[in-house]
Amino acid sequence: MLHRERGVVMSKKGVAIVIGRAVVDDSYRQFLKDHPNEALQGYELSHEERSAIGGIDHKSLEKFSQDIGKRLRSWYVVWARSS
Repeated sequence: MLHRERGVVMSKKGVAIVIGRAVVDDSYRQFLKDHPNEALQGYELSHEERSAIGGIDHKSLEKFSQDIGKRLRSWYVVWARSS
């Protein structure tokens, strides 16, 4: 049972890594959109998780990425001024 639970944890970790990478890496986000099967190679994901990632609304992902980028740039400006 423990092994199975670890598999679930690892799988959730894989989803988080893929989504996180897609948010911060423009070229990976485009690759994921254009070639989802190739983009997901090497990640420990179930069939259902691969399908869910493949069904992501890429316009929403792009907007989220832009929003995060703006926040990070704002944070960096504040941090740089205080240093």
